[in-house]
Amino acid sequence: MQRQYVAPNEEQLARIRAEQPRIQAALATYSDGTPQLLRFVRPVEGRESSPFGLRRYFNGEPRRPHSGLDIAAPTGTPVRAPAPGRVIDAGDFYFNGNTVFLDHGGGLVTMYCHLDRIDVTPGQLVERGDRLGTVGATGRVTGPHLHWSVVLNGTMVDPKLFLQP
Repeated sequence: MQRQYVAPNEEQLARIRAEQPRIQAALATYSDGTPQLLRFVRPVEGRESSPFGLRRYFNGEPRRPHSGLDIAAPTGTPVRAPAPGRVIDAGDFYFNGNTVFLDHGGGLVTMYCHLDRIDVTPGQLVERGDRLGTVGATGRVTGPHLHWSVVLNGTMVDPKLFLQP
């Protein structure tokens, strides 16, 4: 892993600090109504490479437990909406790389990180199965994969709790 993602310099830290309010606002989104679906389909097919809650170490330095589910897949593999929603935000973030945030209603938000390409725009409504972008290796990564997070009322939860059996 590149040293800049373990020990960012002052310029990189300024970027990270500037992005935090935008990320936090997206993750704290609460819209009226209830989610149309609480059973999601997988946003991408691939091998689960890092589970939710795993304690991670970068270059021997401990980091917070993993806040999502990583699914390894080749660059360019389509990433699809697991349930209907509205795109809250989308863009390039220092650690997350190319990222999409979806609001599913009632405090249920999902996040898709490290995309190679983003195919949606803020405000856009998506249905289950609509393409959000493609798997990539942007931001702090060791290879191409999707980092998928689920947030319920401001708390990160295991995405597997929402997957269809």
